[in-house]
Amino acid sequence: MNSQIFQQGLFLGYISKVNVHRSVVHIPSSTYLKKFIHYGEEFQGGIINSYILVEGEDKGFVGKIVAAEIPEKERLELSTASLKSKDFHPLVQIEILSLFDYQNVDFEKSIIDFPNIGSKVYMASDKFIKRYLEEIELKSSEIKTKGFSKIISPNTNETIDISFQSLFSRHAAIVGTTGSGKSWTTASLVNNLLERKQPVLLLDATGEYKDVANKHCEEEYRVILGKSHVLSYRNLSIQSLFNLLTPAPNAQAPKLKEAIQSLKLLEVDNTNDELEGYIDEDHLGIRTLQKVGKDRNHFLRTLNGSIEEVSRDNCKFDIRGLGQQVQNECVYPSAFPPNAHKFGGADGGSLGHCISLITRIETLISDSYYNKIFDFLNQTGSENDMIHVLNNFIESIKSGENKRGYFLYIDVSNVPFAHRMREIVVDIIGQTLLNYSREDSFKEKPTTVFIDEAHQFLNKSVSVESDIQPLDSFENISKEGRKYGLFLCLTTQLPRDIPIGILSQVGTFITHRLINQRDKDIISHVLPSSNESIINYLPSLVQGEAIISSNELKDTLYIKVSEPQIAPISETPKYQ
Repeated sequence: MNSQIFQQGLFLGYISKVNVHRSVVHIPSSTYLKKFIHYGEEFQGGIINSYILVEGEDKGFVGKIVAAEIPEKERLELSTASLKSKDFHPLVQIEILSLFDYQNVDFEKSIIDFPNIGSKVYMASDKFIKRYLEEIELKSSEIKTKGFSKIISPNTNETIDISFQSLFSRHAAIVGTTGSGKSWTTASLVNNLLERKQPVLLLDATGEYKDVANKHCEEEYRVILGKSHVLSYRNLSIQSLFNLLTPAPNAQAPKLKEAIQSLKLLEVDNTNDELEGYIDEDHLGIRTLQKVGKDRNHFLRTLNGSIEEVSRDNCKFDIRGLGQQVQNECVYPSAFPPNAHKFGGADGGSLGHCISLITRIETLISDSYYNKIFDFLNQTGSENDMIHVLNNFIESIKSGENKRGYFLYIDVSNVPFAHRMREIVVDIIGQTLLNYSREDSFKEKPTTVFIDEAHQFLNKSVSVESDIQPLDSFENISKEGRKYGLFLCLTTQLPRDIPIGILSQVGTFITHRLINQRDKDIISHVLPSSNESIINYLPSLVQGEAIISSNELKDTLYIKVSEPQIAPISETPKYQ
């Protein structure tokens, strides 16, 4: 077996120095660095990033050349003439990647096994590199990408495909500057997952994946929020509504809670039997509850009788009356004796504190732009509600009867950034996914969620005065989702804006071109590689080239991502 792996014609040198991170190979003659043909295959020793083999006593080692030099005493004699007439003895530094047994050639990582001083070093053949790449994953899995990328290396051009389990099971991130190839990589991975009938949800921040959706996505699962679909306010949680309205915590929030309870009570008591005499109705048919001078004890008994429905975490009430209802809540808790059982008169002080909140409510509800998103005027049917579509998609995954498609596409490019609306909308999607995952909806069919331009949505919060409400549903997914079968793949050009709580949970990084030093520093801390010089490659990567690292892989790989079947709309407009 040794003679087949370590061929004398591919001999390069001897191990002369060993340490934890890098070993040094002494090359006896500079002639070993010349280009030559061996059994029809072209070789050249000492090339950076080329693979080498080390012959140990009972095990062999796979390594990669990371640096090369001529010893200092020989550098003094360098000249054009000496290079032609004299022989030099170069030194190359190698990083040991894996070791293998001679019998079965099974590869494994080790932090305690290293080659001995004097061990022979050989160039690796393309056949051996192919065998190594086939076992690059720590745990093999049958469901893999197909034609995803090629290895960038001087002595091989092999296609490399990786299992979805290794890529996504500990979450993934695709990072790089604009135009570096992130969108191609994302589209290629989405296409690979869908071809193997793996559920995918894609949150598109810019609309560049529309063609991908038109190709792969059933019409009922194509959501363009603000155009084809809405996110009905009735499906918001109370906290999400608070995030939109940002009530002051001490003066406005209590009155807003009371107003919501009153309007939800109106929805429950459809017959108006219990609330007769409390209801005001304007010319548009919008109903509110009037409390001034009304029987407080009777109202509280009615409220307590429906407390289960009223306390549910939803917004199932007519929001058009919310501003007026907040005003109606600004009353004294009781009148003077002998009418202490009734609500008191209007409380001007409370109303003064709530005027700005009432104005925000009325502005939000009457704005046609926001109505396209939240349907405050109840003009859209439930079949065109995003949460309704999301629920149907997840239920079909959960039941195992997803015959209409495995791809849910949500385009949020039409959602404005004002009032943190875009961040809040995406956080609502995340919270819905998290709730379903806790019910084991994805365990039988693991689902991958792609978040395009993730820096727009993550690490955000809503604050009013000193009260800060983080929008952290996807951070919670990054911490909990793995055990439930819900995996994230983030795409971003600004890794520094991704919260550290999420980055620490990401197991796979596909890193395209990066220039900003802070971004490079972040990647350098998360790449599981002893080769610190890997960061130096990032600014020089061309479009489509990337470095892929994962705690599920035995090696950090340099790859060229193949062109996706359906390319995203991400080309830079050209000057005419």
